Amino acid sequence: MGTSSAAYFTGYTRAVAFERRGDVLHARKFTHCGFVPAQGVHARTAPAAGLLDGELTIRFEDGGPRDVDGLEEALRGPRHEAATGVTMGADCYFGSLQLYAATTLPGFCRLAAHAEKGTGVTRIAEGGDAPAVLGDASVAYLVHVQTRHADDPAEREWEWFAHAFGSEGPRLAERLVSTVRAWDRSVRADADPELAAYPAGTPDRLLPPGDVLDKAYSRLVFRWPGRDARLKSTGQGHRSGEARLIGGSGAPDHERGGPPRMANRDGHVPRSL
Repeated sequence: MGTSSAAYFTGYTRAVAFERRGDVLHARKFTHCGFVPAQGVHARTAPAAGLLDGELTIRFEDGGPRDVDGLEEALRGPRHEAATGVTMGADCYFGSLQLYAATTLPGFCRLAAHAEKGTGVTRIAEGGDAPAVLGDASVAYLVHVQTRHADDPAEREWEWFAHAFGSEGPRLAERLVSTVRAWDRSVRADADPELAAYPAGTPDRLLPPGDVLDKAYSRLVFRWPGRDARLKSTGQGHRSGEARLIGGSGAPDHERGGPPRMANRDGHVPRSL
């Protein structure tokens, strides 16, 4: 039996076609989509914190709020940058990178820059947001920087960089660099993961190896190429709504037709920087 669902993965939206096998739903197809958030008694508000007098907002789309003490001070300090060596052209689709980062990185969040208050401290496109990871008074996030300029859009090129602030910034940046490189090496060509939705409350021992994202009514298990199962997770320190790895180790711890840019909150990708 088949069914379709509009799914919300740490802030990124997809329409997913599922096939039911017993109590488990198995994804057959992913499609970018946007949808109106639930209203009334089922409405949800993602925890968020404003930074730098409203210039930035850090969002924790699933799970509870996290400690951002000291983060503003870090954002006023030096910025660390790390190149990934991974490039893309103007017609590149990178929605799978967003989903890959969101479902495999501990401490994942989203860092948004507001157009009316932006000073450019982060280099995040004004009005956009970026995948990020949070540390102790530290944050790292992904941006793409144009590295080849040309009159012909087909000849332009961008490279992914990790930018970071705070004492743990360099370590967090390297985690993002490793994530982008793993995506480029193992995921980019195929784009979508295997996904199975198990009933909430299913014990870890009954889940297959994979990255687990706990939702209110289900436990989502993502199986990405290149993240082979080797280690058993203890689950210690797990936060509801934050992805964690069960039975595996894995990578180290745009709509088409225009210059690349991070997707908006509705899951659609703008056509220009």
